[in-house]
Amino acid sequence: MGEKQEDTGLIGTDRNASSMADERAIRKAAFHAILNGEALGRAELAIATGLVPERVDALLRGLIERGLVVVQPDNGRVVGSWGLMLVPTDHRLHIRGRVLYAWCAEDAVGIPAALDEDASIASRCHWCGAPVNIEITAGQVVHAVPTDVRLWIAPGEVGRSMVGFT
Repeated sequence: MGEKQEDTGLIGTDRNASSMADERAIRKAAFHAILNGEALGRAELAIATGLVPERVDALLRGLIERGLVVVQPDNGRVVGSWGLMLVPTDHRLHIRGRVLYAWCAEDAVGIPAALDEDASIASRCHWCGAPVNIEITAGQVVHAVPTDVRLWIAPGEVGRSMVGFT
């Protein structure tokens, strides 16, 4: 009963498989809504996932605490999930005819690559502040300025979200 599994999204915590699946469903629904330029609230997430609103609330609290979703404080709508944001960050992503934002440089490149999408990325080097622009076609980098641009991940606290680290 209630067998525990390691949560690969956060080092050092165990949760049951049902909670993990429900959290993934919320994050996935929120991500796809954000990709379409929308921010889902509690009621829409409940409908999208088939979960009762009280369950959505409880799971959202945990996801927010762990930095796995970003919720707009004034209306409770999810504006960030799985590295994709509706709220401006230093990593602007033009994808599917929309301007969206990524939590970090890795997400800015990784999201269109994983989705096999065309995208334009406008960012800045975390170290020196120089502008970085990348064009992606069908998930592959086809042009970058500077041409020798490299992606790196700054060390952070183990088990914390990457938001703000790059």
